[in-house]
Amino acid sequence: MNEGRVIGLVSGKGGVGKTSICVNLGIALSRLGNEVTLIDTDLSASNLGVYMGRYDHPVKIHEVLSGEATFQEAMFRHPTGVNALVASTEVSDTDPNTSEIGSIFDKAAKTSDYVLVDCAPGLTETVMDVMRGCAEVMVITSPTHTSGTNAAQAVQKAQQMRKPVLGTVVNKVEDNPEMELVDREIEMMTESHILSKIPYDRKMKESLFNKKPLVTYDELSRASVEIRKLAAEMDGKAFEQPKFLKAKRKLRSIKNTLRG
Repeated sequence: MNEGRVIGLVSGKGGVGKTSICVNLGIALSRLGNEVTLIDTDLSASNLGVYMGRYDHPVKIHEVLSGEATFQEAMFRHPTGVNALVASTEVSDTDPNTSEIGSIFDKAAKTSDYVLVDCAPGLTETVMDVMRGCAEVMVITSPTHTSGTNAAQAVQKAQQMRKPVLGTVVNKVEDNPEMELVDREIEMMTESHILSKIPYDRKMKESLFNKKPLVTYDELSRASVEIRKLAAEMDGKAFEQPKFLKAKRKLRSIKNTLRG
């Protein structure tokens, strides 16, 4: 196997849904036949395990960074088929040395087709170390001025590091041009093209409550379909829209109404 692609998912701002995109995109890529590893580098506010169904593992990436554990000891196979390294939620473990964090990504790439790195929000020195260790960067934002501004800052940092920017994923889109940035504005701010627009979807919150990633919880949800489409495009495959999608959604809506 050739070394896999190491892609850092960056946002510049918290709350845009970066971790949910990381987890669900990773699972979607895995379902296309790829070996995928997810790495949590939000070392002070880890949420990757939550989006994987509140899944925990006793050995964290912090212990690998400190030399207390090996990469192999920290990596685990999730029931969805992806591999993962999660960060600690302990307050005492929030400030490890990250100068060599790229070596962890390199090890993961040796056995993976894709390594998706969930970066912390902001542009701290830790985030800079993480970005240096990634081969490519994908920007995650939402259609607001504040998110767009912070995403633009992340793009500028990536460009300064000469890291290829794959493009921008716009999350939580409600298609309200009076209250949201339009495509052209986002592309001008981030100086990158839009890879995908993920609609705001109440099913995401529902899937979290039920401790399941969205793409496994509801394959027909609007956000799930768009994430799977993005995965197919990244992997160079044609995306097959689920047959009778509108009819299936309408039938499900009727059933839910009757149950209520």
